[in-house]
Amino acid sequence: MTYAPDRPSYLRFVALLGFLVLATVGGALLHPVVALAPVLLVAVLWLVVKVPIRYPVMLVTYLVLAVDYVPERPQSGFWPSPLHPLGELLFAQLSYITKIGALRFPLVDVLIVGLLGLAMYRRVTKSKIDPPALPMPRPLIAVVALSLIAILFMEVRGVMRGGDFKNSLWQWHQAAMMPFIVAMFHYAMRGPEDWPIFARTVIAAGLTKAAISVYFGAIVVPSMGVFVEYTTCHSDSMTFNFCLLVATMRFLEKPKGAHALRGLLLMFCIFMGMVYNDRRLAYVSFVGCLLAGYLITPWPAIKRTFTRGLVLMAPLMLVYFAVGWNARGGAFAPVHKVRSLIDGEGGEGNLDYRDIENLDVIATWTQFPLLGTGYGHEFLEPIPLPNIAFVFPQYRYHPHNSLLGLFAFGGMVGYTGVWMYLVVTIFLAVRAYHRSHIAEHRAAGLIIVGSVICYINQVFGDMGIISYICTFVVSLCVVTSGKLAVATGAWPMPHTALVPPAPSAPVPPPGAIIHTNPEDTQAPALAKHG
Repeated sequence: MTYAPDRPSYLRFVALLGFLVLATVGGALLHPVVALAPVLLVAVLWLVVKVPIRYPVMLVTYLVLAVDYVPERPQSGFWPSPLHPLGELLFAQLSYITKIGALRFPLVDVLIVGLLGLAMYRRVTKSKIDPPALPMPRPLIAVVALSLIAILFMEVRGVMRGGDFKNSLWQWHQAAMMPFIVAMFHYAMRGPEDWPIFARTVIAAGLTKAAISVYFGAIVVPSMGVFVEYTTCHSDSMTFNFCLLVATMRFLEKPKGAHALRGLLLMFCIFMGMVYNDRRLAYVSFVGCLLAGYLITPWPAIKRTFTRGLVLMAPLMLVYFAVGWNARGGAFAPVHKVRSLIDGEGGEGNLDYRDIENLDVIATWTQFPLLGTGYGHEFLEPIPLPNIAFVFPQYRYHPHNSLLGLFAFGGMVGYTGVWMYLVVTIFLAVRAYHRSHIAEHRAAGLIIVGSVICYINQVFGDMGIISYICTFVVSLCVVTSGKLAVATGAWPMPHTALVPPAPSAPVPPPGAIIHTNPEDTQAPALAKHG
């Protein structure tokens, strides 16, 4: 008998290649980006049968954070970066791309639900492709689910009160996707050991956005001769601050030369992107992150000495701010930045657009303090705002201050239900920080707390609650917080995961001679007394 090697079917290969070519050409007639769909389909089929789920989740995370975020008019609408087509494919409604009116959702939703479904299918079928994932604390799972329930309650209440259903969907869409993104990250992360590779994914996206910001601000803008308010988008402040936190907190927990050199290089690149993007909220968030780390970390001798130095420097700082309060630049540029945050764009004694909008949203909340108006309603305008409907027709459905918007649309009940998960996330992260002896885990705890602070600032100042970028970063932090808490003992392991089921004894073949061990025989029951 001769051996015949298994030769591949060239006919099937040619048929597959022909199908991809025809499908790509047909897709290009609809939209240039749709031409990628056939190749993506083949890649998805390969993913289903071969690849661990964490790798496609990392790819989706990088794309969400790195490509042009088209809902926020990237690069102030003046210049599409090379990643703009991918951004349009991910974030534009599929009805716009495919011309099918029923597909009123973006591709990123399909990827999230698809990866989550694949992970759950593998879990149910006990697939060996993905190793078991460390469980999350049940209270954290409960409050994440509560967030979705509160959002749906606000939607039902708003529609029953006559709200606009079509506009209501975009008031809560990204926030409602948060539990699904959390579940996706849960199945993708085996435990805290996967935190570094996910952090590097976010850093890679941050460096990509910083490079786009610097190139657009330093080369494209001067050549066009235009003024721009930002060079990437508002939500990139979340990604930039995450990168800065990784650089600072890793060195803080494990100060060594390699961490210092890499951290300084990373901070230089990210700060360049932040400077050109010119978002004041990014600097405020970073200062808040440093303050949180300062309060959470232990108090060794060097920290106590530094604190005493700050107390001694306080009078000099007051003089510096007093002298530079009316200055515009030079050595007093930081003072001018702080004053602009306090006075707003309208200047001292004047109300700017944001101030009036905040007062209107607060007035709306006072009308419905407990349950809010529900979604699908505009905030009231007791103080008339400049009409910007020609640029943003739905501006009264989306106040810039999404935190006050939660109070207006959900009242105290809705606000508490939607945001309770942030409180539990910080609680678990801080407990894990103080119970871990691994520098990487302790740094992760500080990064999580800082990222939640950044998220709160973005929601407070720049509509962060309807941003996929902010939602992805905070969801990653939620999952890591839970897994860190379980791994470090900051929260007990769920009972179902404590002891695996005992293996059953093998059944001997027919006719086998069986020798029993006297030590394994059951001890006689004690006689009953009385």
